[in-house]
Amino acid sequence: MEQKETFGKYILQKRKAAGLSQKALANRLFVSESAVSKWERGLSYPDITLVTSLCEALGVSEHELLTASDDMHQREIEKQSRGYLRIIRTYSWVTYLCYAAALIPTFIMGLATGSGLSVFFITLSALLIVFSFLNVPMLVKQKRLHWVFWCSYGSLILLLTVCRLTHVEADYEHWYVMAILGVSLGVFSVFLPLLLNTSALEHPVLHHKGLICMAVDTILIYLLVIFGNLFADNLNNENLRGCLLLSLICTAIAWGLFALFRYTKLSTLLCSFITAKACGVLTLIGNSLADTLINGSRFVMPKVNLTNWTDECINQNLGVMIMICAGVLIVFALVRDIRKFLLARNVHR
Repeated sequence: MEQKETFGKYILQKRKAAGLSQKALANRLFVSESAVSKWERGLSYPDITLVTSLCEALGVSEHELLTASDDMHQREIEKQSRGYLRIIRTYSWVTYLCYAAALIPTFIMGLATGSGLSVFFITLSALLIVFSFLNVPMLVKQKRLHWVFWCSYGSLILLLTVCRLTHVEADYEHWYVMAILGVSLGVFSVFLPLLLNTSALEHPVLHHKGLICMAVDTILIYLLVIFGNLFADNLNNENLRGCLLLSLICTAIAWGLFALFRYTKLSTLLCSFITAKACGVLTLIGNSLADTLINGSRFVMPKVNLTNWTDECINQNLGVMIMICAGVLIVFALVRDIRKFLLARNVHR
């Protein structure tokens, strides 16, 4: 009986707070006025089919109605959510106004000066990149990273395309292809692993995400080398062959290190030692190797002088320092392995 009275008082309180009379509430629920009176006096409960409609009329949740008490924690969460939505809407409108403030003057200036709308379209393309990072995450509900990536990447390609179309008489007419390839290499090398990790597809190929990333990066590197040589003023088949061979050596080292970390069971310290050693050797002989392969000159072992850090010796000195660091890593690896061996031996005893 006490529960019915508490329930009735709660309905009475919320009905008055909503500014409804018993008759008005009864009309909204399609019940008699006497039925509402019985609920409020604690003589009966409303039919279960009326719970949802009664909650809407009184402005309470079903949990609050069934417990006959206000859920202050839930109300605070809903209040904060409404405040957050207001902030998001305000933020969106502010950004839209900023976009308009940047676009309208460039559009008017282009028409007024007769210089065309090239500046307007360049500005529009640049703002689309900003829109991809600031507004797209607010507009989509799922796969935000994918939407942001493809929108920003597409906007960047659009910006390069607009610049190419509006600057046909550029001194270097082939920059567009090189820019597309360079931007693609930089973007995919950073974001492709993230995209594959967040992909919901279950295709067997996606089980080898590392191989996919390495393959894409390798293809883009070779395209950059090939087109860079084709567009060079001093086009030379020997130079192209040397650049491709140098790229082959570098990518072979990268693939070897990838396989070392991904497919072997060597310790991390040992893999790091091998990586540092390879980087040190490549840094030490890189310039001489590139000069030999590209220009056909005789290979000369570079000289190391740790007291001279000018351009003449800096690469060689860095290579030696990297190999010294690699030696420190292998010492740590050996000490750790010996310690593990001794501990295991003591345990067996």
